[in-house]
Amino acid sequence: MNFNSIRANLGRGVHKAAKRIGLGVNGPINVGYGKFFGAKTIDPERTKEATPSKPVLPKIHPLLATNPISYRSTWVVKFKRLRVFGPTVTVVDEGGELLADVSVEWGRKAEENWAFRRLLLPKRHPVNGRTLVLASTGGNTYFHWITDVLPRLGLARRGGYDPASFDWVLVNGLTHPFQEETLEHIGISKNRCLSFHKTELAYEMEEALLPSLPGVPGVVPPETVDFLRNAFPAEKNPRSRKIFIGRSAAKHRILIHEKEIWAQLQKRGFDSVDCGKMSVQEQAEVFGSAEVVVGAHGAALTNLVFCRPGTPVVELFSPAYVNPCYRDLCVAAGLRHAAVIGNGKDWGLSERHDQPSVPITASWELVEEALAEIVR
Repeated sequence: MNFNSIRANLGRGVHKAAKRIGLGVNGPINVGYGKFFGAKTIDPERTKEATPSKPVLPKIHPLLATNPISYRSTWVVKFKRLRVFGPTVTVVDEGGELLADVSVEWGRKAEENWAFRRLLLPKRHPVNGRTLVLASTGGNTYFHWITDVLPRLGLARRGGYDPASFDWVLVNGLTHPFQEETLEHIGISKNRCLSFHKTELAYEMEEALLPSLPGVPGVVPPETVDFLRNAFPAEKNPRSRKIFIGRSAAKHRILIHEKEIWAQLQKRGFDSVDCGKMSVQEQAEVFGSAEVVVGAHGAALTNLVFCRPGTPVVELFSPAYVNPCYRDLCVAAGLRHAAVIGNGKDWGLSERHDQPSVPITASWELVEEALAEIVR
């Protein structure tokens, strides 16, 4: 048993003992998995066979090969006196059960959640009225905001609930322009929003509607693609563009040969796109107009969700960090995915995701070869 397990067991024991002797208990005492009593199912659990990335250069990688992608069932459920802790989002019901499926802490099992490891938790702020819970761990990043947070609004609607009927909407934050823009775009004003800050915070809601996560974080289901395409529609007949997504503004996972790759792509009619300087709607328009996308692995590729079905995508990876999240997004969105892993000389098989900041060494020669095969 590791140190975190010991701390979690200790905290859980203290919480249970406090409850037995009638003391007020702020933290969770048990873990609950799956759909909860009274929940309304929206989408059933199902599996889809992933289309393998092709080509993958210099050689195939098992994380980009054919493999089944599992999509969780989705649901919505009403609670009274629901507690939500943040900024790492943990949800606890009135009886002290931690709701594992919506309480994500990266790299931890639900039984080791930070709310168990702490003897003292933030004081709860009571929230009167009805609250729609959208906040999810990671929701201050573009990828998880777009693919985990906003789609919960779609689940609420499909469950028969009007977001306008809620007094409050709980989100991760309003510190990034894309957060305020997207909420306003879908009809949620910031004066109705509750949010978390960098410091720990807790809310206890008189009444709450809790949608499930739209899927396992990092795995985008087809229903999320449909929701986002409908929420941020591109022009019906856009001017087709070839687009390149680099990493020149990034402080980590830099694209080593970006200048050379961009110079060659520019000769072939590509436009360089800096997503960080664009609104979400503008990004939707650009990606919706793409006839081909070449991009380094990074959050900007979240916008592949807006591409038209059949669009070819060439993603550039480091051999030390091959994360298939955007390949899986391409499967859900009906796109064609290819990959270049390193420069061909430094290729090494790694199925771990522990080096997300390592530079990308993809060479122009391999990018050119991948383009020639996928764009025919």
